[in-house]
Amino acid sequence: MFDATSFRDALGSFVTGVTIVTARDAEGKPFGLTANSFNSVSLDPPMVLWSLSLKSGTLPVFRDAESWAVHVLAADQQAMSDRFARAGADKFESLDVADGAEGAPLIEGYAARFGCRARFEYEGGDHAIFLGEVVDFDRRDAEPLIYHGGRYGRVMRAPTGEDLEREGLAERIDDRLSLTASGAELLAALEQVAKR
Repeated sequence: MFDATSFRDALGSFVTGVTIVTARDAEGKPFGLTANSFNSVSLDPPMVLWSLSLKSGTLPVFRDAESWAVHVLAADQQAMSDRFARAGADKFESLDVADGAEGAPLIEGYAARFGCRARFEYEGGDHAIFLGEVVDFDRRDAEPLIYHGGRYGRVMRAPTGEDLEREGLAERIDDRLSLTASGAELLAALEQVAKR
């Protein structure tokens, strides 16, 4: 038998993006929640999926929704993620909310957004898995918010020679890249940390 806490910690080793999924109930009221269980499924037709606990109070809204939207959050949207992760509160209070082309509430500031027509729902253990056909999408040039080991993070891309030059850590001499004094100091400090 699995220890649930250890299993959850092991799953936390996988870095995920952070999303907010939105829909409207039968009366048109907006609903949304933070989820990191988002994945691409198919390019033709374009399909994505996400999952929700069977114990969630918003499960009936998403089960009945004809459309929903997944917002991949930008790195500066941690507060928005926290807001939509809280149970019970009106998460849309004081937000000026319009709908996307598919009819689901649109959260501004995202890195990417996928408006979907609800297609299938499956039960997988203690979660419902929602699969939707993407009918509209948008992408901004924004760094995504990520989640790892129970904490938020940011993407750190490998630096290029131009990045090192711009930061004053390297310089070009005779078409070769060489560390500056600052770059050498940083490298020595990192090597010391690595030896610990």
